[in-house]
Amino acid sequence: MKKWLAIIFSLLIVASMSGCTSQASVPNGKDGTDATLEIGSEERQRMDLYIEVMKAAFEEENGGHTFIAIKLDTLEELSDLAKEEVMKAFTSISVNVYDFEDIRDDNTKFEKNDKGLTRTIEGALLWVEVEEYYDRKATITGVSWFGNLGAVFPTYEATYKNGMWQLKLIRMAVS
Repeated sequence: MKKWLAIIFSLLIVASMSGCTSQASVPNGKDGTDATLEIGSEERQRMDLYIEVMKAAFEEENGGHTFIAIKLDTLEELSDLAKEEVMKAFTSISVNVYDFEDIRDDNTKFEKNDKGLTRTIEGALLWVEVEEYYDRKATITGVSWFGNLGAVFPTYEATYKNGMWQLKLIRMAVS
């Protein structure tokens, strides 16, 4: 009888402990959950703006589709998770999307001289320059750089309506 009580008591302890185990959170949705659920609406809105503007600049002119590098440090007020989502948004254009900092010294992607980068090799370097951002309006420049003599700098007046950014081109600079 004492054995049975000891076994039952042990089983109860094991069962109660298994219900109390903690799970470590896995960043970037690697646990099978949708990572975008962790991005707030304000951050999502800003993220969508950056994606729209960089894609629009890329469509204006680019150095090819072999790779896209993004200057993530220009994506103001975005978490690391949101920056990863921005990069994922460009996989429809190129299967090779990188954080610029990770590949800046890669001789298979960039040509250089003693002053720095001179051009991309069949790819594009993208970033944004936010002039003004307030609530549902922004003035922002998207940059598609593919060489010292090859880059476009379209500046947009952006308005957020019905869950989407509408871009109006207000200036264009070309190198």
